[in-house]
Amino acid sequence: MSYPYPPNGPGEQPPGGQPGGWGEQPPGGQSGGWGAPPPQGGYGPSGAGWQHQETMAAGMPMGQPQMLPPQAQPPMGPMGQPPMGPMGPMGQPPMGPPPKKGNGGMVFGVIAAAVVVVGGVLGGVYYAASSGGNDDNKSGTTPAAVATPGAGGPAAGQPGSAGGQSKPSYYNATKSWSLWNNLNTASQDSKPMTTDEVFGDAEAKAQTNNIEHITMQLQGNGRLDADCASTVWGPALKAALQGDGCTQAIRAAYVSSDQKWVGQLVIFNLRDVNAANTLIQDLDPQAGNKGFFLPVSGASPVDRFGKGATGASGGAYGHFVVIGWAGAADGNASEPDTIAPASLTERAGKTFLFSRNVGSN
Repeated sequence: MSYPYPPNGPGEQPPGGQPGGWGEQPPGGQSGGWGAPPPQGGYGPSGAGWQHQETMAAGMPMGQPQMLPPQAQPPMGPMGQPPMGPMGPMGQPPMGPPPKKGNGGMVFGVIAAAVVVVGGVLGGVYYAASSGGNDDNKSGTTPAAVATPGAGGPAAGQPGSAGGQSKPSYYNATKSWSLWNNLNTASQDSKPMTTDEVFGDAEAKAQTNNIEHITMQLQGNGRLDADCASTVWGPALKAALQGDGCTQAIRAAYVSSDQKWVGQLVIFNLRDVNAANTLIQDLDPQAGNKGFFLPVSGASPVDRFGKGATGASGGAYGHFVVIGWAGAADGNASEPDTIAPASLTERAGKTFLFSRNVGSN
């Protein structure tokens, strides 16, 4: 903690004649003795505009005495000694209030907490950018994340995964952002999707997370449907797809190289970015609760998909919506465990969009 030192401001004199005060005259009233008043400007900087730093870390090396500027040096008394007040106990002159105990620990704690908060924010920004990110787009829509952790399993009365009418217990999707503005309308990007285009690249066939040590691999060649309503369950979601001008839906299954994870992918080709941003909200199991897409069937372990907790990760990319959905093959995963395989499945499905985005310039 800092404190003012000396106790008076520039040019100020303490009350004279007080024991130990600067104004007390020495015996005989010798001129220039320790009773002489302080010089104009005082014994160096002080007052409200100056704080003495106890550690002196910012001014002088640790362990070195602090030197006053030449103009602030006090005048010298007899025999070259600086003027001093009467001697205090143990022969020490009174020097004003003693230094107070510092609160460096509190300051350090505040700084450390700030670093943690900023690091968390920056880490968050980095993850959003690497996953597709958020930004404004030309449509005027304000991009935002739609997240529903703990959304639950199939609603009451639904047959569950046996009939395909299941939904993720964790859902996270982001609206389209400025990177994808070249794909904002189907009129700008009118070429229909094909399975060869979507799954032709090696990165669409396999995606790896080196931290979690998970590799999701494409099973088969994928499935293309022109009737989007046939790829989802829920009357409200079927109607929404029709209103969004959906012309195509591509689905595929992915399985991890260790056979522990099963992923399901869907890509919807819609009228424009506004329709895509609306659809990711309609797909939200809690906010929209209109239904979800139907997983494709396949050989083991694909046929065991949806028996336990599942998670979905996706987003709008111009006039496309890409959703990756994953769960453990044995049905024993917790919701957070499904985030990595779901994200890998989505990443594989959106690989073709980068080429489309460049080609639309």
